[in-house]
Amino acid sequence: MSKRADAPQLSRERILEAALAVIARDGMNAFSMRRLAQELDVWPMSVYRYFRDKDELLDAIAAHTAAAVPLGSDAASWREQLSDLLDGAREAMAHDPAGIGGSLARAFLTPEALRLSEAALAILEDAGLTKAGAASAWRALWSYTYGFAMFRIAPTPDETRRATRAAIAVLPDEDYPALLASANEVAASLAGDDEEFRYGLDRLLEGITADAAAAPRTARA
Repeated sequence: MSKRADAPQLSRERILEAALAVIARDGMNAFSMRRLAQELDVWPMSVYRYFRDKDELLDAIAAHTAAAVPLGSDAASWREQLSDLLDGAREAMAHDPAGIGGSLARAFLTPEALRLSEAALAILEDAGLTKAGAASAWRALWSYTYGFAMFRIAPTPDETRRATRAAIAVLPDEDYPALLASANEVAASLAGDDEEFRYGLDRLLEGITADAAAAPRTARA
């Protein structure tokens, strides 16, 4: 497989590690199976013995990311347990090499990613939701977390604030009075990270708490 006789043996794990290294160093746009093969010092066809194409490899990396999200939490309340779970998932997606987190949409049904759903559903049902209610609540929670992690106006908070203020500043007063009056607040919100994420998550959890309290006890079994 290798061009060198003394090169380490190829494996799925070694390919995944090399792919992450290439993407982190060169960016997603520069990533290709041929570039990956150069990194591994193997012929390109050797990589295809483990992954059919680039998409399958990216899905595997996304599943690898999901598997690294911690599930356990010693938090006393179910809300804190869910907050810890989703905060870990958000950080894993947001801090991954550019573009990898986006593959989690396709990788959502892999065993590695489904462990997040398993943990969340158990927490929600223990909180008192019906099975259908827990499933809907998890869909809403995951959609919010995924969207928050993937949404970026600029690479850094400072750049996001500057870009937002600049975009709002050129708007005509008569058409955008609310935005112009709140330009600084909007820019700060869009540039925010942890506090903004928890604000939205808390609002969702408040609604889910109300649903859990209203769920008939007979339906919870």
